[in-house]
Amino acid sequence: MAIQPVNSSDDETESLGSIGDALCEALGNLRAQSVSLHSTAGDILWLSEGVMGPDEHSLVLEATNALTLATDRHYIFQNLGDGRSATFLPARSPNGELVGLATIISESKWLDSAGAGRLVNNQTSAAMRRLAIFRKPIRPAPTVAPPKATKRPAAAPTPVSPSTTGLRVVGSRAPQAKHVESAPAIAKPTAIAAPTVGSGKFRFSDTHYQLHVQQLLKLRTGGGTRRYEVLARPVGRSSTPDSVADTVRCAIGTSELDRLVIAELLAWIEAHPKVLDDKPASFSCNLSMSSIADPKFLAFVASQLKTRDVPPGTVGFELSEQACVKQQRDVEMFIAACEKLGCYVVIDDFTLDSRVVPWLASPAMRFVKIDSRITTSAMTNRLQQALVIAMSQMSKVLGISCVAKRIDTPAARQWLSAVGVDYAQGFVLEEPKPLNELE
Repeated sequence: MAIQPVNSSDDETESLGSIGDALCEALGNLRAQSVSLHSTAGDILWLSEGVMGPDEHSLVLEATNALTLATDRHYIFQNLGDGRSATFLPARSPNGELVGLATIISESKWLDSAGAGRLVNNQTSAAMRRLAIFRKPIRPAPTVAPPKATKRPAAAPTPVSPSTTGLRVVGSRAPQAKHVESAPAIAKPTAIAAPTVGSGKFRFSDTHYQLHVQQLLKLRTGGGTRRYEVLARPVGRSSTPDSVADTVRCAIGTSELDRLVIAELLAWIEAHPKVLDDKPASFSCNLSMSSIADPKFLAFVASQLKTRDVPPGTVGFELSEQACVKQQRDVEMFIAACEKLGCYVVIDDFTLDSRVVPWLASPAMRFVKIDSRITTSAMTNRLQQALVIAMSQMSKVLGISCVAKRIDTPAARQWLSAVGVDYAQGFVLEEPKPLNELE
């Protein structure tokens, strides 16, 4: 028996139910465990059976983010890793805007990647078009100027809107406004609100930190782009990047801090166009595990890039190898979204882990940064030397760059250059400096 959202009207429930039933019928012989319809906020509009738990809900949010960025995708397939697989079908408006999606979950033996593609057929596409029509937002009627009058007309009663009453609009029907007798409203000047960042609760200036950049030292000739890693550091006192990040993240949250850093960096780039015009530069920001898993993070980045008119290729994200191993599903979705958005990806603390290597073939991949425990001992340990050489050669075959971290001696720098490493990074070679001092 289909489960309906508790706050849907009878008309809405009937429409969503018919769409859901049509989708189930279009799946043919597939033994689906559950079929559900969702809004772009992840809300359940209709559920065939069972329960949509936290894990499944997170998958819906991830799929929403990916389908929002990848406007040409007709479906997304995901192996859940517990014997089940899921396919997500988008419902789009005529201009390609995502307005809803369907989730189909089945046992992996009945639903694989090839089978997911076959789910996109005339019948399922027709059901998703019906959902798109149902979810299409109502366009406000054009405003008609009132006729000129010698006397000031009485103010019309103020309609009650969902935003002021806390009501949530389901589907395409907005609640009918009630006629409320009230005194004429006195018009107030419209204030221009400052743009919010992240949740809007914090600004970068509230953290008492400033952005620093550390340049990657080029060991080999070729290429004119300057490469920088972006660091958040306290104002007026020294501290390691790790302790800075820990302090701020404990105060405001990890994903919120990453959003603040991105917004602050892009605002600076917009305000200093000559820095990029005179000589190209790119900036990579370290991301927390929560930001990688946040389905709305890259949508926020895309919005900031568009607002600031900054080329996406100017900005990249550093993902630690540990995060890639622990969050393989999140990282896969994140890298695919970066490919679509145009931002690049860096794998940090790279040790040649076999679970991470396949992602190096992504078009979004730009660098690997060798784990400092390998580079600092490579001068005296033959096994570590072999690892550095293997990473360097592999990077060249794949067309990406290789970076050695914590290099503090001329001998190490010379040897790394000889074996083909492209960049070196270390506090002895290049001290981080405030972003505002970049020229």
